[in-house]
Amino acid sequence: MLRLITLVFLHLLALEFWAVACLGQDFAALGRLLDSEKQRLKIPGYAAAVYYRGEVIWNKASGIADLKSGRTVKRDTPFRLASISKPMTAVGLLQLVEMKRLTLNDEVRKYCPAFPLKYPAIHLGQLLGHLGGIRSYKTQDPEDANNSIHFSSVAESLRKFAADPLEHEPGTKYLYSTYGYSLVGCAIEGASGLPYVKWMQDKVFATVGMCSTAPDNGRGISLRRAQGYRKNATGEVEDCAVSDNTAKIPGGGYVSTVDDLLRFSEGIFRQRLLKSETIDLMWSSGRLKSGKITGYGLGWSLARSPEGDREVYHTGGQQGTSTILYLRPDQQFAFVWLTNLEGVDNRLPISRQAFQIVNAKTDAVR
Repeated sequence: MLRLITLVFLHLLALEFWAVACLGQDFAALGRLLDSEKQRLKIPGYAAAVYYRGEVIWNKASGIADLKSGRTVKRDTPFRLASISKPMTAVGLLQLVEMKRLTLNDEVRKYCPAFPLKYPAIHLGQLLGHLGGIRSYKTQDPEDANNSIHFSSVAESLRKFAADPLEHEPGTKYLYSTYGYSLVGCAIEGASGLPYVKWMQDKVFATVGMCSTAPDNGRGISLRRAQGYRKNATGEVEDCAVSDNTAKIPGGGYVSTVDDLLRFSEGIFRQRLLKSETIDLMWSSGRLKSGKITGYGLGWSLARSPEGDREVYHTGGQQGTSTILYLRPDQQFAFVWLTNLEGVDNRLPISRQAFQIVNAKTDAVR
């Protein structure tokens, strides 16, 4: 009997070692995939990580965070998130909805009187879904996106766009607008009675242990973030344009790490940040007054994979960074890829490949 138990134990142990070996081999393939993209696109540095079925199962940091000093990218290196800031801000506002301090049908001026009266009025849900008519960056004015003004508060940053007319009647068109999220941040302040940054820190980040997420405001952890780069006309890597992100913290002004973004993802999966019905609402597509579906929820892009799986994600791109936070909620999968180069345009296909690599081998092992 003892011999049988020993043989069973050894067999199970061998299976465990085999599983670890298979996973390690496959995850090495994931690292090779990202390294090949790093080389092909001349990305100075990146950090990436995978969360799958309740665990962080893989992470990697590669390359250079600062070409001048030679500082390398590490697992805890903060990167500019760019528009991944939007789903975090959306969660912050939806918490207030759950607390019944506001509703998505409320007009923005009810909580943000600093914004001038517009007609027709803009509702908070429209702002989260990019249906509010707030303008995007002025393509004819590089200084609009490459902001040089330092703003001390969200309300003060409204000066960037508040006097401009609406681009369309709210609810009639989808127009992606980072500035629209500044109004969301202002509404969070009015409804919560706290500064926007304080609400996000206390109610979102602290709830799930995101200790390395903060505004990109030239203070704190933003001082040690990865430096940003772009490619010039000849394809050589150079410093990116200088931009002060205090003009758009709620929609594109945070820095964070791969681990913190996985904590954020897990906080949603485990319903620590929002209730299940609120998550379902957040991940439901917006709809124009015409009835047309937008493919964007409340702070998240929505899609279907080639296999038909539900995908929820957000990319980010601005001066010196290209990022993605990619979720497959039905498989409890999250993938984060943060780079310090502008214009990395294959983030969604790479995220899908990452899922395929991880899912295929883990299914085989199970």
